[in-house]
This record gives sequence, C-alpha cells and structure tokens, in this order.
Amino acid sequence: MKIWSGSASPESSNDAYKIMLEKDIAVDKELIPYELLSLMAYNLNIYKNGLANNSETRETLKELISLYNREIILNPDLEDVHGNIENMAINETHGASKNMRMFLSRNEQVHTDVNFFLIDTLLEYEKIIYSTLLELQKVKQNGIMPGYTHYRQGMPVTFQTYIDFFKNIFVYNFKNIDKVLNELKEMPLGYGSGFGTMSDVNFSEVAGYMGMEKNIKNPLFSFMLYTDNYNKVLSVINSFLIDISRIFQDLIIFSGDEMKIIELPAGYVTGSSLMPNKVNPDFLEIFQGYASKSISIMNLIYSGTVNKTTGYHRDFQVLKDEIIPFMVELKGILNGFPVLFSGIKFNAETAKKITGNSIYATYNSKLNFIENKDWKSSYRITGDMIRSGKELKSYMPDDITTYSDFNFIKNMLNNNIFSIEKGKKTILKLVNDAVSY
Repeated sequence: MKIWSGSASPESSNDAYKIMLEKDIAVDKELIPYELLSLMAYNLNIYKNGLANNSETRETLKELISLYNREIILNPDLEDVHGNIENMAINETHGASKNMRMFLSRNEQVHTDVNFFLIDTLLEYEKIIYSTLLELQKVKQNGIMPGYTHYRQGMPVTFQTYIDFFKNIFVYNFKNIDKVLNELKEMPLGYGSGFGTMSDVNFSEVAGYMGMEKNIKNPLFSFMLYTDNYNKVLSVINSFLIDISRIFQDLIIFSGDEMKIIELPAGYVTGSSLMPNKVNPDFLEIFQGYASKSISIMNLIYSGTVNKTTGYHRDFQVLKDEIIPFMVELKGILNGFPVLFSGIKFNAETAKKITGNSIYATYNSKLNFIENKDWKSSYRITGDMIRSGKELKSYMPDDITTYSDFNFIKNMLNNNIFSIEKGKKTILKLVNDAVSY
C-alpha cells in the first residue's frame, strides 16, 4: 500500500512512472537508517506525550528498533523508503503502526533523512582530509623548484613551501565543509508540506533526541532550506574539488616527461594499452572529470529550482537522485588521497636543472634597488642583464611552515564525531528504555 493510498488521487499502474521511480528507490537505500532514526524520535514523542494509543506506539517503537538492526530490501512498488518502512511496520505489528507517520509529509521526512545523510557523509570527508594532512606531515623532502604563472617560470619556491600550500588548501576546505555540516543540524521535521503541521508533537524535543536543533519557526522558510542545503553542500564540495583539480594539474605537468621533478606513487598511474613507455596520471585526470561532474550537478540544482514557486515540486526528486550517489562515490575516491599525497616524491636535482636563470629576476631587481633606490631603473637593469645573457645571482627561498600540527583539526573532527554519534546513541537508548520496561 502506498503512503498516499486513500487520498483523492486514484490508483493505477503506469510503467513510465515506474521508470522514474527506479533510480529513486535505489538511492533511498542510503536513507534507510536515517528514516528509521527520525521515525523513532517522532514516535517517541508521541508515546511520551500520549498523543496516540500508547500500547500501539510501543509496538511501533519496538518494530522500528528491530528494522534498524536488520538489513532491509526496498520494494520499488512502494515508491520510496517512506512507503516501504511504513508497510513493513504495519505488517509486522499487525496494524499497530497505522499511526506511525500521522501528520507527517513525505517532504519533511525526505528533507530530514537527507540532512542526516549529508552530515554523515561530510563527516567522512572531514576524516579523509585530516588523514591526508597527517600524511603530508611525513613529506620531508626539500629543494628548490620553479614557480609558474601563465605556464612560464616566474620565481623559485621550495618544495616544502609547496607542500605547505597543500596543507593550507586542505585546512581551508575542512573549515568550509565543517561550517556547512553544522548548519545541516537544523531539523526539518515539523513544517509539514511547507505550510505548517497539524501534529501536536513537540518538534524541539524531537530534535533534541537526535542531537539536532529546531530554531526556525516559519514553515515556508524551513522548507526552502531543502534545496538551499543542496546548494550549500555542493558549493563547498565544488570549491574543494576545484582546488584539488588545480593541484593535480600541477602534478600532471611536474611528473611528465618534460620535467619529471615529481614522481607519483604506484597505483595512481597506469600504462598505455599500446605504448609501453607511457606512465599515465589516470587517477588525477579522472578526478578532474569528477570535479567537472560536481559542477554539472550544481548546475542541475540551479536549473531545477530556478523559477519554481516556494512550495515542493516532485522534480526535486531528481536532485536527490543525482547528489546522493555522487557523494557516496566521491567518498570512495577521496579515500585515495592519504596514500597519494604521502607517496609524492620530489626530484631535487632535476628541479634545480630545469630552474632557469631568469627565475631570479625579481631577486636581482631587489638587489639593484638596494643599490640605486630607483625601482623602474632596477627593473630595467635586470631586463638588460637577461637579454644580454648574463647570469643572475641566485638565492634559496625560505621554507614557509604554516602548521606545526593539526590538533585543532583533530579537535573539530572529534567534536563532530562525538556530537553525531551521541545523537544516534541517545535516540536508540531512549527508545530502548521506553519499550523495555
């Protein structure tokens, strides 16, 4: 039985509509634990406040705990995770769970499930970033290398300063991700379909059970965060992936035949199907493709929501069906980062050989300025030296070390882990306590 059975809408089969639902039901398997947790919290409040038959609500809570602890296969004929869980609970309790989702809309349920999913997935990204930072701390090689602008040598930089740049990129993006992760803790349950709820449940208490918050009062605004959250999450992911894709472009060039100042670790390069001399940076290039894919999903969000009214629209389902699989897949790819970045080898001798004479031009202009106190003249003198083929005075740039450790990242990560796990453990304990006496 579909969750909307008994409404004014007639029921009939439609094979074309089933095709639309196939991907949705496949994606919804990622939401099963979150659906169960939110239903536990909702029904616990019903039970505590006596809003329905208490013996039936206790049976519902028992069944939700049981479902949480076993594998669930979703039936496509029931459209989504919500219909599947409701049907399982009603059947297993012989009808006692008929009020399990009273006054709940599918909109607020999927929004809540997705928030839970996004929080957990962003937490996994944070774990990977922290692991990568620890591995970067182990990279101790040093030497001088050319810095490039416009694909031309500009000024020299040390390899350790370049590694420190990687660390800054990861810290910066960790903080961006962390900000969004914590904003997702605003619990959607309680806005109905966007126009308010008829439920007498205390949604602030429900949020508290789950370690979430309930601060927003306006139901229309609360609903609007459904697509806005997608925007925020994809924005920080895109920023991260774009930053990394630019680093990877460096590494692709630096590890090529023309330079070979960097060697990529085994497992991140492949051979050619025809040319046995090739060592191809396939992992880096495919990752750049995923960065482009992430941007395209962002465009899907924009085009899927622009010019829509403020209410819910079923085509928003397509957004969920693209974002969730992408984020799951991306997590597996990011897991390769710690080994990749710790396995980068720097060839200091080769880097020194390809560092051209003119790369020291700015330094020599400074030396000339110290002598004559005329910048334009100093700049011109250096240009004349380069054109006449004179050797410029070289120098060794200082190493830039921004971070001595990453305990502050560890603390942020541990706080998130504790908070998120505490929320799950709390609701499970509260439900177990309610049904075990």
